[in-house]
Amino acid sequence: MKQTILVLAISIAALTVNASAQTAPKFSAYAAKTVKVKTITVDLKSHKDARMFRTNLRNAAKAGVNFAGHFVLVGWGCGTNCSQWAIIDARNGKVYFPKELAGTGSGFCELAKDGLPSDAPKQEEPEYPDVVIFKANSRLVAVNGYLGGGLNEDDPKCGHYFLEWTGTRFKQVKYIAGKRVDNP
Repeated sequence: MKQTILVLAISIAALTVNASAQTAPKFSAYAAKTVKVKTITVDLKSHKDARMFRTNLRNAAKAGVNFAGHFVLVGWGCGTNCSQWAIIDARNGKVYFPKELAGTGSGFCELAKDGLPSDAPKQEEPEYPDVVIFKANSRLVAVNGYLGGGLNEDDPKCGHYFLEWTGTRFKQVKYIAGKRVDNP
């Protein structure tokens, strides 16, 4: 009897650990105080690629802060199953092009069910979440599919990637594996 109870307790503990391992972090756990910046002037000299994408950057700056309290996160297409992203610091106009968001895509990836945070913004098509999901009052970004050009790697890993913006770069905080498929 004691042996059965011990086996049952170990099984429940293992299931609990496995379930929590697949739980997406919440945007609220990476809270950032949102500030209003009246005018955002993009510093096109702050990054070598900023001038090339100046129209996208300036248009995004006009829309205002939308990420991590005082940043503007902006993305645009770069081909089939590809999006390019940049981050503008609204306080000083400095532009960042994080490698994790350079060429993100979600085609050919079957994502884990319920892999998004419970407090994620509502998606138009929840079964096909946006490639990059973020909030104005959080430093967390969810990348759904492949990180920065990962689809082109020999052994690409797809899934839900959760990244924390530190103010100058991303730090990965969690990964929930997806499955590579032949058709998008």
